[in-house]
Amino acid sequence: MKVTFPHMGNMYVPIKVLLETIGVDYVMPPFCNKKTVEYGVTHSPEFVCLPFKTMLGDFIHGIQNGADTILFCGGVGQCRLGYYGDLQSEILKSIGYKVEFISIDLTNMTVKEVMEKLKILTDGKSSSKVIKGIIYAVQTIFMVDKLYQLANYTRCREINKGYTDNVMKEFKNRVQNAKGYKGIKNEIILAKRMLKAIKIDRNSQPLKIAIVGEIYAATESYINLDIERKLGNMGVEVCNKLGVANWIMEHFIKNILPIKSKNMPHEAGKEFMRTDDIGGHGLETIGNAILSGKKEYDGVIHLYPFTCMPEIIAQSTFSEIQGKYNIPIITLILDEMTGEAGYVTRLEAFIDMLRMKRNFCKSSNQTETDAT
Repeated sequence: MKVTFPHMGNMYVPIKVLLETIGVDYVMPPFCNKKTVEYGVTHSPEFVCLPFKTMLGDFIHGIQNGADTILFCGGVGQCRLGYYGDLQSEILKSIGYKVEFISIDLTNMTVKEVMEKLKILTDGKSSSKVIKGIIYAVQTIFMVDKLYQLANYTRCREINKGYTDNVMKEFKNRVQNAKGYKGIKNEIILAKRMLKAIKIDRNSQPLKIAIVGEIYAATESYINLDIERKLGNMGVEVCNKLGVANWIMEHFIKNILPIKSKNMPHEAGKEFMRTDDIGGHGLETIGNAILSGKKEYDGVIHLYPFTCMPEIIAQSTFSEIQGKYNIPIITLILDEMTGEAGYVTRLEAFIDMLRMKRNFCKSSNQTETDAT
């Protein structure tokens, strides 16, 4: 048996840890690129969202390189993600690929049910090895997310431009070749140490922007045209509210804890949408925009793939949120036809507007102080 899986941001790192700890052979697709998207677009329904197409491209590449089993995280609720697995499985059959399709719904399954789903992969492996693999994978998710947060902090403050990008590029290359939990953990620690050694301007007060929206568009750098790196190099500190670690915490770890705690963005989102679910991360998008306004972020960037219904609903609340919480919000819609030049122009214009707004507020406050 040889397993393949789709990419979504840095999710490949914990999946490597999981499969290598359990002892499962796998094929990791290349990082998302033009060819991956072309594979997916060729065989997907025209108006399905970009994550569907891109993941299908990952599966095809994995199968063409020897994989006979697909590991996929599905979902429930009103988002189309709930039927991705079945539809992709049928498409692969229709183009002649016969593979085992394992779809895990982490939002609605216990640890026991997850292990039951993974049984086809873990047949003949000891339970302790499987549990160890899951624990190591979860620990790795949090370590990797923290590393990327540190990179976002450093990039906008570094004195010598490009150092953070070089460290993260080297980390990405090395971690692909690292083996097992220990090897990957060492690479994360090394990259963290290198980031901390970069000289930064400690007096710098960069603009602070929150990224909200659909999780795949917000975390997959090829799809969002590397927005975190672009903003960082424009001197902006980015806080991505859709990290994979956050998703695992809210939808898996909290579900198995005996004491339940509320998902703060989800609860905050109900102020403008009095329901428990509008699909996907729609309510969290509204809630994160509100919380960003309350925490005095300079702005919010909303990302979602073309035709994503939950995010279209969320977007309809933004004019009210901007007025009530005095937080500028820009929405960027992504698909396979998105052009980089126009995208960057919109980002630059938004950043310029935020800088002018900050300077105007500062001068207004100074004038009031002088008057008193």
